[in-house]
Amino acid sequence: WHARSHQEAFATFQSSPDDGLAEAVAAERLGVHGPNRIDTRPGRGAVLRFALQFHQPLIYILIASGAIAAFLHEWADAGVIFGVVLVNALIGFIQEGRAEDALAALARSVA
Repeated sequence: WHARSHQEAFATFQSSPDDGLAEAVAAERLGVHGPNRIDTRPGRGAVLRFALQFHQPLIYILIASGAIAAFLHEWADAGVIFGVVLVNALIGFIQEGRAEDALAALARSVA
Protein backbone atom coordinates (compact mmCIF):
# COMPACT_ATOMS: atom_id res chain seq x y z
CA TRP A 1 0.00 0.00 0.00
CA HIS A 2 2.87 2.36 0.61
CA ALA A 3 3.88 2.19 -3.07
CA ARG A 4 0.41 3.03 -4.44
CA SER A 5 -0.81 6.50 -5.21
CA HIS A 6 -3.58 8.06 -3.15
CA GLN A 7 -5.98 7.71 -6.05
CA GLU A 8 -5.28 3.98 -6.41
CA ALA A 9 -5.79 3.38 -2.69
CA PHE A 10 -9.09 5.31 -2.66
CA ALA A 11 -10.28 3.42 -5.74
CA THR A 12 -9.36 0.06 -4.21
CA PHE A 13 -11.30 0.80 -1.03
CA GLN A 14 -14.23 2.50 -2.80
CA SER A 15 -13.61 5.69 -0.87
CA SER A 16 -12.85 9.34 -1.52
CA PRO A 17 -10.69 11.89 0.31
CA ASP A 18 -13.61 14.32 0.64
CA ASP A 19 -16.54 12.07 1.57
CA GLY A 20 -14.94 8.88 2.93
CA LEU A 21 -16.92 5.68 2.56
CA ALA A 22 -20.48 5.68 1.32
CA GLU A 23 -23.01 4.70 4.00
CA ALA A 24 -23.94 1.49 2.16
CA VAL A 25 -20.30 0.42 1.77
CA ALA A 26 -19.56 1.23 5.43
CA ALA A 27 -22.61 -0.76 6.59
CA GLU A 28 -21.64 -3.71 4.38
CA ARG A 29 -18.06 -3.74 5.71
CA LEU A 30 -19.29 -3.44 9.28
CA GLY A 31 -21.49 -6.50 8.70
CA VAL A 32 -18.67 -8.49 7.09
CA HIS A 33 -15.72 -7.49 9.29
CA GLY A 34 -17.41 -6.30 12.48
CA PRO A 35 -16.57 -3.18 14.46
CA ASN A 36 -13.00 -1.86 14.50
CA ARG A 37 -12.10 -2.60 18.10
CA ILE A 38 -10.01 -4.97 20.15
CA ASP A 39 -12.08 -7.47 22.11
CA THR A 40 -11.17 -7.35 25.76
CA ARG A 41 -11.52 -10.05 28.35
CA PRO A 42 -11.49 -9.38 32.04
CA GLY A 43 -7.90 -9.46 33.27
CA ARG A 44 -6.58 -12.02 35.69
CA GLY A 45 -6.13 -10.94 39.25
CA ALA A 46 -2.66 -10.18 40.58
CA VAL A 47 -2.53 -13.31 42.75
CA LEU A 48 -3.47 -15.61 39.86
CA ARG A 49 -1.07 -13.83 37.50
CA PHE A 50 1.75 -14.32 40.04
CA ALA A 51 0.84 -17.97 40.68
CA LEU A 52 0.83 -18.74 36.96
CA GLN A 53 4.48 -17.66 36.76
CA PHE A 54 5.31 -20.96 38.47
CA HIS A 55 3.29 -23.04 35.99
CA GLN A 56 6.14 -23.88 33.61
CA PRO A 57 8.01 -27.17 33.14
CA LEU A 58 11.46 -25.68 33.78
CA ILE A 59 10.22 -24.05 36.98
CA TYR A 60 8.87 -27.42 38.13
CA ILE A 61 12.34 -28.90 37.61
CA LEU A 62 13.97 -26.06 39.54
CA ILE A 63 11.50 -26.39 42.42
CA ALA A 64 12.13 -30.14 42.56
CA SER A 65 15.89 -29.49 42.51
CA GLY A 66 15.53 -26.98 45.33
CA ALA A 67 13.47 -29.44 47.36
CA ILE A 68 16.06 -32.18 46.86
CA ALA A 69 18.85 -29.79 47.86
CA ALA A 70 16.92 -28.82 50.99
CA PHE A 71 16.26 -32.50 51.79
CA LEU A 72 20.01 -33.11 51.56
CA HIS A 73 20.63 -30.15 53.90
CA GLU A 74 22.35 -28.17 51.14
CA TRP A 75 20.82 -24.94 52.39
CA ALA A 76 22.91 -22.59 50.26
CA ASP A 77 22.09 -24.46 47.05
CA ALA A 78 18.41 -24.69 47.96
CA GLY A 79 18.31 -20.99 48.78
CA VAL A 80 19.94 -20.02 45.50
CA ILE A 81 17.60 -22.24 43.49
CA PHE A 82 14.47 -20.97 45.23
CA GLY A 83 15.79 -17.41 44.95
CA VAL A 84 16.22 -17.78 41.20
CA VAL A 85 12.70 -19.19 40.90
CA LEU A 86 11.28 -16.30 42.92
CA VAL A 87 13.19 -13.62 40.97
CA ASN A 88 12.06 -15.22 37.70
CA ALA A 89 8.44 -15.17 38.89
CA LEU A 90 8.69 -11.53 39.98
CA ILE A 91 10.18 -10.43 36.66
CA GLY A 92 7.52 -12.34 34.71
CA PHE A 93 4.77 -10.90 36.92
CA ILE A 94 5.97 -7.33 36.39
CA GLN A 95 6.43 -7.75 32.63
CA GLU A 96 3.02 -9.33 32.21
CA GLY A 97 1.43 -6.51 34.20
CA ARG A 98 3.11 -3.90 32.02
CA ALA A 99 2.00 -5.74 28.88
CA GLU A 100 -1.61 -5.81 30.12
CA ASP A 101 -1.43 -2.10 30.92
CA ALA A 102 -0.07 -1.34 27.44
CA LEU A 103 -2.81 -3.41 25.82
CA ALA A 104 -5.47 -1.63 27.88
CA ALA A 105 -4.04 1.77 26.87
CA LEU A 106 -4.06 0.72 23.22
CA ALA A 107 -7.66 -0.45 23.50
CA ARG A 108 -8.66 2.88 25.09
CA SER A 109 -6.94 4.88 22.36
CA VAL A 110 -8.64 2.92 19.60
CA ALA A 111 -12.13 3.10 21.11
